[in-house]
Amino acid sequence: MFTKYKETEEYGFEVLKKIILRRIGLDCNYYRDSYLRRRIDLRMKNYGLNSYWDYMKILINNEDEWPSLIRDLTVNYTSFFRDPDVFFYFKTRILPVLLSNKRVIRILSAGCSSGEEPYTISMIINDVLKSNVNKYLISIYAIDIDECALNKAIIGEYEERVVEKISRSYIQKYFIKVNGKYKVSGCVRRLVHFKNMDLTQGVKYRNLDVIFCRNTFIYFSPEAQNKICMDFYNALNHNGYLILGKTEILPEKVADKFICIDNERKIFQKI
Repeated sequence: MFTKYKETEEYGFEVLKKIILRRIGLDCNYYRDSYLRRRIDLRMKNYGLNSYWDYMKILINNEDEWPSLIRDLTVNYTSFFRDPDVFFYFKTRILPVLLSNKRVIRILSAGCSSGEEPYTISMIINDVLKSNVNKYLISIYAIDIDECALNKAIIGEYEERVVEKISRSYIQKYFIKVNGKYKVSGCVRRLVHFKNMDLTQGVKYRNLDVIFCRNTFIYFSPEAQNKICMDFYNALNHNGYLILGKTEILPEKVADKFICIDNERKIFQKI
């Protein structure tokens, strides 16, 4: 009896993945099943459910559940200057090379969530170039699948607890306090371009100099990781940089496409 129920629930899980694909275009087959189950189970617990079939009824009859499911599936944990040593490396080792060789610089923040990472990159660039920033054409493309997170990023307003780890000088230069919140200043915002995009469906940008894709790979299947990394490879300029999360590794199938220039910070360069 238990085995039959388990098989039925396995089928229900597969049906649910197809419903998600049809409804929001998210192909769950690119994600690890163990990860998907954990995230979906969290939503089911809110309703006291333990059956995927019952949860499907909720999704069919309650449109308001979809945004909550998307938020839980995409896991939006981020912060300004997350892993400060990574951004220090970018500021002192990567950015000087780019600035000395070109006037057009294109950077991608993949899985940007509510905007903290691309705004961090923009603050660093503004801090290094100061008034000379206008002598360069700099674009920071920030993409994420979660529209709710992107809407927050576009507004660019953050609670005090979110900015508390940013240096006081950066807060004074790059934020404006509005109604108790901290709004990113115009000089930072103008370099960043947000777009709703699913990494598994391909990277639409080309001629990129740096790609930040940090703490995102762990949610994808090995097949998806290979595909995304090849997309990154094709999107990067010669000698372009790929920066992963500190606990992430480059898939074996694309390992010969990059050279690791800093293993601790997981920074790679296109061969």
